[in-house]
Amino acid sequence: MSSERIKNWPPKERPRERLLAEGPERLSDADLLAIILRIGSGTFREGVPGKNAYETALSMLKEFRGLRGIDRCRINDLLKVPGLGPAKVAQIK
Repeated sequence: MSSERIKNWPPKERPRERLLAEGPERLSDADLLAIILRIGSGTFREGVPGKNAYETALSMLKEFRGLRGIDRCRINDLLKVPGLGPAKVAQIK
């Protein structure tokens, strides 16, 4: 799966810009988690799969069944998510 970088999205659709303009209550869980993640996983070179932060957030929310699932899961389970290391897992937790 190859995805488009969030910085290539129209500014009014980017999670961070929407947070600043509209407030956190107007954003989805995926938007908020994408802001925490900051970067996705993989690469954006042509022909090489990668996911942007928003797609990574959507995958995590699905895998762990929402923010509550992410909150309740073990640190080792989060460390298995591609692109997440100890620093990012600590921020999420």
